[in-house]
Amino acid sequence: MRIRTLAAAASALTLLATALATAAPAQAANDLLLCTGSVTVHYDPPLGALPRQTSQSVTENLGTSGGGSCTGPFTSGTAHTVFDQQVSCLLQGLGDTLVQNVVTYHWQNGQSSTITYPVTVVEHAAGQEIVTSVGTVTAGYGLGSASTRVAVYPSLDLLSCLGSTITQQSGLLTLTLT
Repeated sequence: MRIRTLAAAASALTLLATALATAAPAQAANDLLLCTGSVTVHYDPPLGALPRQTSQSVTENLGTSGGGSCTGPFTSGTAHTVFDQQVSCLLQGLGDTLVQNVVTYHWQNGQSSTITYPVTVVEHAAGQEIVTSVGTVTAGYGLGSASTRVAVYPSLDLLSCLGSTITQQSGLLTLTLT
C-alpha cells in the first residue's frame, strides 16, 4: 500500500512539475500568458464518501485579484463556472477524468479568453489533490493557443468526508496559455 501511495505521489508531482515546467519560462517565444492565483469550489449537495451528482461552483482569481501574479499582457483576471458532475471526496468517479469544462476568463482590461478543457485529471498525492486540465482557447485572447490549468488543494478531511459535510475547498491555481 505504501509503495502504491508513493508511486501515486511521484506520478502527481511529476505531472505538476511538467505542467509548471512548460509554463516556467513565462516570456519564452511561444508563451502568451502565465498567471498564478487562487481557486474556490462550492459543492451542492456537500461532498460525501460515495459519488453523487453534485453542482460545483468554481471561482478563479488570477494575478493581483487572487494573491498571485501574471506574466503577459494582463495583471489580473477572474472566472466563474458552474457545472454538474458525479463526484466524491473518497472515491474517484468517472467524472474526475471525463467532464468537459468551458471556462471564460475576464481580464482586467475588458478582454476575455474562453477555454475548452476536454480532459481533466484528478490525482491525490502527498496530502494534496491536484486537478490538471488541458485544453484550447476557443474564443478571445489567445485564440487557438494551448492551455494548461493546474489547481492544487489540500487533501480533504476524512471525518468531514464521511459525514458528507464538505461544502467547499480552496487552493492555488496556475494557468498558462502557450
